[in-house]
Amino acid sequence: MVNKITKGVILASGNGTRARPASYYIPKPMLPLGQIPMTKRIVYQMINAGIKDILIVSRNDKEGLPSFSMLIDYFRKENVANNLSEYKNKIENGEIKISLDYQPVNSKNGKPLGTAKSLKVAYDHGFLNGEPCAVMFSDVLQQNFKGGKSLLEQMLSKYDGKTLVSMKRNNVKRITEKSAAYCSNIEGNFYKLDEVLEKPPLEYVNKHPTDLSVAGGIYLIDEKGADKVRKVKKGAGGEYHITDIIDQEAKSGDVYGYLIDKNEFKSYDVGEFDVLIKENLEDEYKKDFFNYVKNSKPAVQTIFVGGVAMYGSKEDLLSLLSFISK
Repeated sequence: MVNKITKGVILASGNGTRARPASYYIPKPMLPLGQIPMTKRIVYQMINAGIKDILIVSRNDKEGLPSFSMLIDYFRKENVANNLSEYKNKIENGEIKISLDYQPVNSKNGKPLGTAKSLKVAYDHGFLNGEPCAVMFSDVLQQNFKGGKSLLEQMLSKYDGKTLVSMKRNNVKRITEKSAAYCSNIEGNFYKLDEVLEKPPLEYVNKHPTDLSVAGGIYLIDEKGADKVRKVKKGAGGEYHITDIIDQEAKSGDVYGYLIDKNEFKSYDVGEFDVLIKENLEDEYKKDFFNYVKNSKPAVQTIFVGGVAMYGSKEDLLSLLSFISK
């Protein structure tokens, strides 16, 4: 009998480099689509898919502390019932549980250790104990514009006890920035993975072409995840990647990919500044987005380059956004 997935982990420990300058003012996990932080949207997707025990993994080092502090404030027990008001009663009576934890950073350079190390926290600290789980990123969202089931719900309905990950079709440039997936089609949008490479060199992709990437931000990890995450080795950029766990499993066992149907889903990625702005300037989100930035209360960072303050206040960001939106 296949164990039902009832626990979810949201990876929210990135430093938001690609989202600058917005992430100088609003930490990456709290960057919004409209007025709703993406982390909250991901929490809602999990709850609506039947996952009621959720762990958000962030960072509490000097650079990551603003993210962790905002997440704690937003999702702590005293506030979470009000911030997730649709589920207020279920949160208050314990039917829905949301907790926070943090991953350490590299002690030598202070940089994040990667997505696999964030997931490892869930095993090391006892949130996961030999059961399968759903893992999602805090900055990527697939929205069903046809009004049907979410991507997470669709994938959960296909989960049969073996690891299942979301995939997208990408051009060569995006594949070298994300990952390359090599697989065989089983039927429809269901694939069996043979190999996954994190941020492969262009020369390799040209020699071994593929238009598929493990992307879209959803991983259904089987009940042996603890063993895999503890064995993963350092990969691209000196980090430990969840895609390397998938690659290990693809080469030694059964792991599957679920291709996102672009005719059904729109992908939102607030982790990149130009994409964040483009998506939030859609009429549906524009007004709420400006109000969210205007009313946000995170600690403001001033960035100095050559002795010149490039970003000195939240008003500077609003001015930049107003200029871009013209």
